[in-house]
Amino acid sequence: MAGFNGVSIQYISSPKFQQADGGHNILVWMPKAVKDRVAAFLPEDLLPKIATEEEVTDLNQLKDWLKEKNHPIVETWGDLEAEEEEEDFEEEGAMLPMGTVGMTIPGVGGGGGFKIILKNCKIHAESIIIKKIEPRRKKK
Repeated sequence: MAGFNGVSIQYISSPKFQQADGGHNILVWMPKAVKDRVAAFLPEDLLPKIATEEEVTDLNQLKDWLKEKNHPIVETWGDLEAEEEEEDFEEEGAMLPMGTVGMTIPGVGGGGGFKIILKNCKIHAESIIIKKIEPRRKKK
């Protein structure tokens, strides 16, 4: 969307950019092409503290890079890091293989339900098998 990109560039260059959330001080990363385009509108002391794809490639690198450059956003992390340290975490036990859990979901109108089998389920399911449940035949 070319028009939307133009509007966002214009908004970044505005002094009212994210005024309630800290203004330009919340900018931590942007594509190099965008950074070059809006460089004249950003505070000079903040410009070298905004990362691009050339400096960092993932969030862990970005966090370290922002600390190294003393970006203003790092000051807001103090409260978050203190809260994380205060939380008590339970130690994780050994991972044990779980059995298959079957669950029947009745179909609409009471007929033709499905059986969902979750295999090796931890937080997410590696596979979901949906089988139509065949009605039991009466013995003659």
